[in-house]
Amino acid sequence: MRFDMLEMIDTRPDCHVQEAEYTRLLGYPPRHDLEGRAREIVETTRQWFAQHGRPWIYARQADTLELAGGQIRIDGAAFSSSPLQKQFQTAQVHAALLLAVSAGPQCEEKARAFWLEGKPDEYFFMEMFGSAVVEHLVTVANGRLCAWADQHGLAALPHYSPGYSAWDISDQPLLWDLFRKTSNGFPGELDVLPTGMLRPKKSLLAIIGLTRHLDRARSFARLVPCENCSLPGCQYRRAPYRHPRPQIEEVRPPQSDAGNRASPAAVGASGLTFIALAQRETGTIRHQQPATVAPQTQQS
Repeated sequence: MRFDMLEMIDTRPDCHVQEAEYTRLLGYPPRHDLEGRAREIVETTRQWFAQHGRPWIYARQADTLELAGGQIRIDGAAFSSSPLQKQFQTAQVHAALLLAVSAGPQCEEKARAFWLEGKPDEYFFMEMFGSAVVEHLVTVANGRLCAWADQHGLAALPHYSPGYSAWDISDQPLLWDLFRKTSNGFPGELDVLPTGMLRPKKSLLAIIGLTRHLDRARSFARLVPCENCSLPGCQYRRAPYRHPRPQIEEVRPPQSDAGNRASPAAVGASGLTFIALAQRETGTIRHQQPATVAPQTQQS
């Protein structure tokens, strides 16, 4: 059943990122009021992106969905994610939507330029704004898809992406290929590396389940996307916004030293501290708490 929706394409989406979401990604505590140099960089970053950014949203309904053998098969492509399969089975999902969003390559390129110019504050704020734009685009897309689903007596479940819990990032190329094979392609530039990393990196691919069984979706709080959705004034909200999805993209400086510490390790003119990077025992990179490092302590 396909109803009347084939594709949703928006090459000029609203990108008014909520300040609370942006400051959360920057690492500030809740309800923190920006001032001084930090406020100046935030406003400059917003203005730059409004002029130069090229974000986009793309979504379409998949032709087929099958749950069998511990896999989710969408348009012939098999994905392995136990949480997503359990979610689909619990809600008796009968159809799936494919979602892709991107902030475009411009903010990533500008952030790199800031880094090479020795401006770590501007670099970090631009990087985080790109991440905030991606989250905002997902929120906007979810709001539209929830509205469309509601008009057809359906409920849209929370989006789920490769790299989330118990869904290996290695499935990302398969999902990317599914978009390319069964549609006219993305409305903007988007490639995927064999590792699963997207280029531009400020992008996201996701799957959203659709169910006719509204009672089942409402009976299980984890099946209601509203708790992960910050869209203000949504008339389809079934639960208050509580917490964001975990961020799967790691923000790393374009160049780093052998010890995985950000280089240059410096406090900018705003007095903000740069986020150091540390090595997990597993070998992956994680964020540490901001550590104040004086410019003269840079290590080679």
